[in-house]
Amino acid sequence: MNLADLPPLPPLSDSRPRLRVSRQFPEGDFVLVLVDVLNGATERVTVFPHTVSDAGFDGRGVSLEFVPLHSGMPGIGKIAGGEKVLLNGVVPEESVELEKGQVYTLQVGRRLSVFQIDPEGDWPPRFEAGAWQVFDAETGEFFGVASPGELFHFVSGQGLLPERCAVCPEGLDVGFHLGRAAEVFRVSEEAACAGTADKGAHVCPVCWLHFDAGDALSIAVHEALHGDPVLGAESMLRFHPTRFNDVGQAIDPMGLVCTELACPHCRRRLPPGFLELPHKIFSLIGAPSSGKSYFLSVLTKVLHDNLPRDFNLVFKDGDPSGNMLLNQMRNKLFSGATPEECVLGKTAMEGATYEKINRFGNRVAMPLPFIYRLGHDAQGRATDSAVVFYDNAGEHFEPGLDMNESPGALHVVSSAGIFFLYDPTSSPVFRKKLADVQDPQLSQHGRIDQQDSILAEMEVRVKRMLGLAPADKIPVPVAVLIGKCDVWQTLFDAHALPSPVKAGRLDGAIIDGNSARLREFLALLCPGLVAQAETLSNDVRYFAVSSLGHSPAPIAGGPNAGMLAPDPARLAPFGIEAPAYWLFSKAFPGLLN
Repeated sequence: MNLADLPPLPPLSDSRPRLRVSRQFPEGDFVLVLVDVLNGATERVTVFPHTVSDAGFDGRGVSLEFVPLHSGMPGIGKIAGGEKVLLNGVVPEESVELEKGQVYTLQVGRRLSVFQIDPEGDWPPRFEAGAWQVFDAETGEFFGVASPGELFHFVSGQGLLPERCAVCPEGLDVGFHLGRAAEVFRVSEEAACAGTADKGAHVCPVCWLHFDAGDALSIAVHEALHGDPVLGAESMLRFHPTRFNDVGQAIDPMGLVCTELACPHCRRRLPPGFLELPHKIFSLIGAPSSGKSYFLSVLTKVLHDNLPRDFNLVFKDGDPSGNMLLNQMRNKLFSGATPEECVLGKTAMEGATYEKINRFGNRVAMPLPFIYRLGHDAQGRATDSAVVFYDNAGEHFEPGLDMNESPGALHVVSSAGIFFLYDPTSSPVFRKKLADVQDPQLSQHGRIDQQDSILAEMEVRVKRMLGLAPADKIPVPVAVLIGKCDVWQTLFDAHALPSPVKAGRLDGAIIDGNSARLREFLALLCPGLVAQAETLSNDVRYFAVSSLGHSPAPIAGGPNAGMLAPDPARLAPFGIEAPAYWLFSKAFPGLLN
């Protein structure tokens, strides 16, 4: 069945609000009446040539020109944009003559229109730009009505494919093929998703927007449902389920059981058990090349090994698929046979630990969440909790970065605790004090110490996002980590500090005492660091840590020649778990003490 021949629609009830468009036109040789069906705007064209154009989806302009033909009738002139221009659902040819009285559909890029030459009677009719009827494109069977931003949701809920459907606004009797106009309605659906209220009991670990459990989307399983209107053809369809099996699992439009959920905002997959577990975010911040990737890789290994021994707690992978990258980095570090096999790459803002998502209608890079479960073993009865780590590129806190265009550091605003990793080998003061120490990390040239600026910039942004005054302090504990303590052990012997774990509990007094001693040392060398940390939060502790326990050495040859790499045979992390234990004790009161 031709889309232009869809059956007439039933008249609208007088009680429904209607979008009124003008139907009075001046007399002339020819009048082409062009109506935008997405917003109801009507255009009267009496002068030719006349061009209908759009910027298109990729910024490359598309257009169709109406021109007078030798016959005296208007026709199709120059076309730019190829398959992005459709007349009655097909790509038109130039010099095609248009007929009086026929209603045409026109798609030019993101613009959907209907038009007629010298319309007679009451045309265009009243129609609803916000209510679109859905039909079977071949049989004309009527399925229902949805808004432009909900068409794909409605179609998937009916168990239909977009390629099978024709759609048109209520009040018109000509339609558009949903499959061919898919990009237009994807824009509408993205806008609808962007407009979803940022409120609810749950926070997405990818986009950090709020939603309620009932708003979560299910992820289709059937192969025929490959392709999501927002995420694209490579992703499975996300949909609001309307059918469930006996145990409450959603059933996709093709009848298969779905076990995975997605965020209603960014539509990214949610980790297993997300709606059942409380989640706590822990943000890792530091300057570029400060060693954050090494620290986080080592931290997950140390917590997995030490929490059962120290507190009879289990720390396990909460999202093996989502944590794949961090697990690979950890395995690479601890399973490597040579230094060349242990090199971890820099966390670039657009690198592998970042993902492009739709957030408030913008395409932005966000850091991947690494999610683990923390709880008692089989002998205890405590409820598990989820721990979410972010390895954040230091560039995200460099002054001058537009947070609207790159909001990837906003997880700090939702954090239950902040790790700030300070690299003494970048500090001119430390380097001067360690002039006699032979360590390749101290001899690297071209490094600019911007750690104070990054901490200050983080303070400004977080307080602005929380609506705090400059003199206020954030209600979040901050662990200041003075890294690579094996390099500066001649200045301060961190190994002499007592362990804060005593008889299966975390001793807060020892944490405080160790922190006070390190703070006193830092106040002499870098008082600005101490002052800035303590203007950020009232709850600050200082920790000496070493992710590797030894000095890395430069690689002699190969693709990583000159890069510093650890020796896997000498890995001996020190102090890594202490700041995590302290932040966990703050986020989960009573769990460790």
